[in-house]
Amino acid sequence: MKLTKFNIVSTLLIILVVLTMVGRLFNVPELSNYAWITIFPFFAYLYYGQAKQKNHFFGFFLLSFSIAEILKIVFKGNQLLSYHCSNTLIIAAYLSLVIFLVKDINLRLLVKEFKLHLIVLTVFNTYIIYALNQMIMQDETLVVNTLDFAMEVTYNVLILLVLSLSLVHYLYHETKHGLLLFLASVCIVFSEMVQVAYLFISSEQLLQITYSILMGIGFYFLYVYIKMKYLAIQKQAKLA
Repeated sequence: MKLTKFNIVSTLLIILVVLTMVGRLFNVPELSNYAWITIFPFFAYLYYGQAKQKNHFFGFFLLSFSIAEILKIVFKGNQLLSYHCSNTLIIAAYLSLVIFLVKDINLRLLVKEFKLHLIVLTVFNTYIIYALNQMIMQDETLVVNTLDFAMEVTYNVLILLVLSLSLVHYLYHETKHGLLLFLASVCIVFSEMVQVAYLFISSEQLLQITYSILMGIGFYFLYVYIKMKYLAIQKQAKLA
């Protein structure tokens, strides 16, 4: 394997993922937390520094996610500040990803070709949002019609939009890149659902481990997506 910056960062990412899982499995939160927050800036570096991409909506998703995870550690002693800052950034990250998924889709053609799919997805999402809201209502400290409740509902709506739109994006374009984005979205969204269960229903360590595994697999698919972009650019450079 040729020693390039991309390969070096890829190796570091593997090490950080292993350290994260070791920390989760053996209940060493300092190890897992600091390894975890280091992973996401490397993803942002691969995308902007190595893959040379111009799509800033996807890049903003990676950057916002990175900063949000870091703030969870920085503001660890202030739960209220950590909650609002990190969740606001993650909401912004998912909103940016939603824009990225819909910006190159012809909505009129989409409705014409996938009307049934859209109806099914709407019904499915409505039910899942209801189920997720029932989960968060298990938290007796969360009051309806407050900023915190609105933030949780917005969060849930956005992650389901990401899942649905990634499927629609794949069906619309039918490319390997679209499939990778869909698979990544499935894993990330289900990891978020597991985290909701962990935060509002049960604090079982198994849920935290499941969350980490699903999120890790999701970002692995994003890594493959970025790598495909990187290799395509390298191939073009050789042919030029």
